[in-house]
Amino acid sequence: MPLSPDAVEVDDTVRTGTEIALPCSVVISGRSTSPPIVVMVHGSGALDRNETVMANAPFLDLSRQLAEQGISSLRYDKRTAVYPETVSTMDDETILDALSAISLARTYSNNVFLLGHSLGAMLAPEIATRTNLQGIIMMAAPARDLSEVIDEQLSYLVPADSAESIKQTTIEQLRQQSPHYLQPQHQVETAQSLSLPMLIMQGGRDYQVTMRDFDLWRDALKEHPRVLFADYPALNHLFLPGEGKSSPQEYATPGTIPAEVTDAIAKFITSQQ
Repeated sequence: MPLSPDAVEVDDTVRTGTEIALPCSVVISGRSTSPPIVVMVHGSGALDRNETVMANAPFLDLSRQLAEQGISSLRYDKRTAVYPETVSTMDDETILDALSAISLARTYSNNVFLLGHSLGAMLAPEIATRTNLQGIIMMAAPARDLSEVIDEQLSYLVPADSAESIKQTTIEQLRQQSPHYLQPQHQVETAQSLSLPMLIMQGGRDYQVTMRDFDLWRDALKEHPRVLFADYPALNHLFLPGEGKSSPQEYATPGTIPAEVTDAIAKFITSQQ
């Protein structure tokens, strides 16, 4: 969808230290004199600022839709896409650059929120312990260790007769190339320690991060006074609608994040103002 006429999009740079410079886009909503801003933090892999996955760009969708509701946004190219050789820890892959993006966002607005998807959602509680935020939105957040989540993904995708050997090969590749993916992150316990508002969202057709994770979050945080939960039975991992059993192939079909998702995010953000 096009950018609304009363919003502007500017180019900027997220800088971490002296070596890392990540191109970014800031959409400034014109629907408010002092709009809040959302920093968007990607899932795993070498992703651009739009979090492009095949024919879809969920962060671009969200930035356009939120601008129409009076909310600005900042999205940036992930370090794994720009400087992959510098990545060996979760700090390198996600956390430090998210903190830098939050610092940059504060030059545009005093009211900064973090929206994380998948890996970015899993790490959102840890990021929140290292800076001041108005709230966090966690979309498709793993509640379990990534090794267990990856094992479940492979069981879903791979025929049973070859699943075990493929699992072992995949885990060995992670040990060699991305060992930080296999280290526990204690994200649920970290979230329990937070006092800030949280919105946890889940697609019911998501096979990459499943309703099992969502139920774990809901059970662990059910007594937290500032946590909201929202699940959408027809949506997949990218929060796009579909029917039947979800598969990677459906990411090749262009889609748009439904208004009910963006409306829930916007309502959460504006309720904290």
